[in-house]
Amino acid sequence: MNYSFIRQRVYRFRRFVGKGYAAFASMHKIVNIGHLCALLTDKEMLKAGRTTAVCGMLLATPIMYADITPPDDGEQRDLQLQEVSVVAQQSSFQSESFRLVTNLNADQLVGLPIKTVSDLLKYIPGIDLRERGAGGVQADLTIRGGTGRQVKILLNGVDITDPQTDHYSMDIPIDPLLIERVEVLQGTNYALDAFSGAINIITKSENKQKPYRVTGEITGGEYGLVRPALAARISRPAYYINTSASYNRSSGYIEDSDYKITNAFFQAGGKGLDFQVGAQHKDAGANSFYTVKYPNQYDQTRTLITSLGYAQHWGNWNLSANMYYRGHFDRFHTYRNNVDLEGNPAPSWYKGPNVTWTHTQGAHIEAAWHNEWSQTTFGVDVRDELIRSSSLGNHNRVNVRYFVEERVYWRTLSAALGASGIYNTQFGNDWSVGANLGYHPIKDLHLFLNFNRAIRIPTYTDLYYKQGNTQLADPNTRPEEALQIELSAQYKYKHLYTNASAYYRWGRNIIDWVKDPDPQVTLWRSTNHSKVDAAGLELAVGVQGYEWIKRAEINYAFADVRADAGQLLSLYALDYLRHKLALHLEHKIYKGFGATWCARFEQREGQYTSMSGTTESYKPVFLLDVALYWANSYLRVQVDGRNITNTRYVDIGGVVQPQHWVSGKIQFTL
Repeated sequence: MNYSFIRQRVYRFRRFVGKGYAAFASMHKIVNIGHLCALLTDKEMLKAGRTTAVCGMLLATPIMYADITPPDDGEQRDLQLQEVSVVAQQSSFQSESFRLVTNLNADQLVGLPIKTVSDLLKYIPGIDLRERGAGGVQADLTIRGGTGRQVKILLNGVDITDPQTDHYSMDIPIDPLLIERVEVLQGTNYALDAFSGAINIITKSENKQKPYRVTGEITGGEYGLVRPALAARISRPAYYINTSASYNRSSGYIEDSDYKITNAFFQAGGKGLDFQVGAQHKDAGANSFYTVKYPNQYDQTRTLITSLGYAQHWGNWNLSANMYYRGHFDRFHTYRNNVDLEGNPAPSWYKGPNVTWTHTQGAHIEAAWHNEWSQTTFGVDVRDELIRSSSLGNHNRVNVRYFVEERVYWRTLSAALGASGIYNTQFGNDWSVGANLGYHPIKDLHLFLNFNRAIRIPTYTDLYYKQGNTQLADPNTRPEEALQIELSAQYKYKHLYTNASAYYRWGRNIIDWVKDPDPQVTLWRSTNHSKVDAAGLELAVGVQGYEWIKRAEINYAFADVRADAGQLLSLYALDYLRHKLALHLEHKIYKGFGATWCARFEQREGQYTSMSGTTESYKPVFLLDVALYWANSYLRVQVDGRNITNTRYVDIGGVVQPQHWVSGKIQFTL
């Protein structure tokens, strides 16, 4: 970036703001700033209510502002500054100055063989996505050897985790076409009240170079797959609008695995306000979802999500607040159409479907005050959870969380120390605490040390669910507790990036469903394990941005979970992914032609009851997905092949996954 001067002046850039009238924003371009301390920039962006995604900017320089002084003779000259790229990006997780956060952006998503939100999460390192039904019907998201109930799910920073069961937390009414990026925080975090991890799905996009964009696609494939989708974005200086709609249906890859899913989503905002509303309508065959004893199951769900948020910056103060509502309806049939798979009538004890309504509403407000070297944040979060269910009963509870955090910045060191108090009307008082350190010893290298405690309130299913002689919950189940320590590192240099982390998590009162290994015993009971400890490591190395190799990455995750379970079969806590080795390659073939290869090796611990009624151990599997495409600026034609090695495998319980699934799509962008 060149500056020309006629007379002597000194320009000092002391503050960055995201207003439309700001100097950098008005250029409608990515701005490169030379000779600027990365630590100061990260701090100033944080003051303005933002965090930074920094590329090539980790400089341990003592310069505290940019001085640009022209020559004394007044002659007009060009001054070339050392290039440092700065890109501001709002994050609902903690600043990347404090811990490792994995990001998967829209450019990386477009080449993957995906159709649903669940599909894309499979390809994120360290995540174990376990599906009962394909096509986004139902999936349990687990991280670092935890259970699905221990993962926090957010949509644009709003908590949409289901209080009834984790099986419905992934009922998210958006289409992948609208996703701007996915943030993944792996591990325990007191600030988010995340037990084993959290994901945040971001739809908001501020692209001033392309203020209008419409994307549509039509997908068809095996098993009667038909999926039209449409998404639109408007991004103007004063406001933005994001919206999408999609329909996804299939006749099923095995009997009673058909589904129909409709999604609609709308988001708008401006001048600090953000509003979003989304709805999902889903009817799906649920072959052996919860027990192989009754394979002809059926599930109907309806989801509504809405929120209103506000964020503003005054002087040394930042204020953010939101209120939200999530409604979920579920009608679960143990016998679809009151018959079994052979067409025989349901037994006399079956009284019809379980019907459940959950209403979750809450409000969150926080304020932050900063000076030149620190920031103090405090706030309160209130969440009300109401359930009315034919199988769980009628219950209501309120959770109040109040928190304070102090962040300190000094040269190449950053630190955050915080605590939160938690009051629940059902379980009383508890607390969480965290200490997070970030250190940048050399350019492009980040080191993190994190120590966090978190708790998890039992879901209503953990407490009250009962279904014939197959499942019986314990209403005396207590909250889970976790204490985790983690050491991680991140290095980025030009096209190369690498992440590494190691962790140990002490778990107490971990909630699980267990049963006797005798195949004649069908009753699963909820219980608190005295302790469940998890240790592991994760590593990812990749390159991106080359002409022929758009992205190439190899990643590995290892987890080891130890618990006091004796000879009992575990449905969740001891049923986890021990090894996951994944290779991702996206490359150019010729002109607009390209290909994406996603290979995974997975070895899962634990046992399950197969469809034949026998107890079996999970077997190691190798899975290969591929996408072949041709694309230009406006049109994309793609053929996706899922599990092209035709591997027979199960993710959870005895539910067999598709051995292959080939589909094709045509996508246009205006």
